[in-house]
Amino acid sequence: MDIKGAIFDMDGTLLDTEPIYDAAAQKVIDEFGNGEKITWDVKQHIIGTSAKVHCKIFVDAYKIKLTPEEFKKKRDEYLIEPFKSCKFMKGAKEIPHKCKYEFKLKVGIATSSSKFNFENKTTHIKEWLKENVDKIVTGDDPRIKKGKPAPDIFILAAKELGLEPQNCIIFEDAFSGINAAISSGAKCVIAIPDPRQRKDVENIQYDKNKTKLIILNSMDEFDINLIN
Repeated sequence: MDIKGAIFDMDGTLLDTEPIYDAAAQKVIDEFGNGEKITWDVKQHIIGTSAKVHCKIFVDAYKIKLTPEEFKKKRDEYLIEPFKSCKFMKGAKEIPHKCKYEFKLKVGIATSSSKFNFENKTTHIKEWLKENVDKIVTGDDPRIKKGKPAPDIFILAAKELGLEPQNCIIFEDAFSGINAAISSGAKCVIAIPDPRQRKDVENIQYDKNKTKLIILNSMDEFDINLIN
C-alpha cells in the first residue's frame, strides 16, 4: 500500500479524556438540568461528534436550561483542571512516534475538539506533540463545513500533510469518527472502538476494495504489517 501519512483522532484514541468530559457534563446536568446520570443510550450518539452536535444532544436529553452554546461554555470551565493530568490511552504514546520515525510517515491529528480545549488537554504533552506530530486540525477550523461523521476534518488533515486520504492510515475510536474516516477515502482505518460499539463497527457497510478496516482492542495491538 502507498501509505505516506497517519492521522489520529484525539479523544479516546490518543488521550483518555472521555471520563473527564462525562464528569464535567454531569456537573452541568446536576446544576442546570434534570440531574439524571449520563447513560450509554445518550453517550453513544455523541462520542466523536462535533461540539455543536453533542452539546445540543445533551441539552435536549437532560432538559438543561441552557442553550447548547451556554452548556459548552459552562462544561468547558469544568474541563480545564482535569485536562492537565489526562493520560495517554494504552499504546497511544508510542504509535505516532513509530509512525513518524520507524515507518517514515507524516503524522497528523484530526480532533473534533475546539482549539481552546485542545490546548488545555495537551498542555502537559507539548514536547511530545512537537516531536511526534506534524500537523493538527481542530474541530472549530472554519474550513470544516461539517463535523464527524462527515469526512471533512480528515480530508483537511490529509491536505495539511500534503497528502490525499487514500495515502493515509486513520486511527479512530468513535463510531461516528470511524464512519468519517471511511468516507474520507482513507486507504486504511484502524478502529479501536468502545466494546459496546464493536458490533456496530463490524457491521459498517463500505467498499472493501477502497478501504481496509482493521478493528483492534487497544492501540498497542497495532502493527504496520496489518495494513499490507
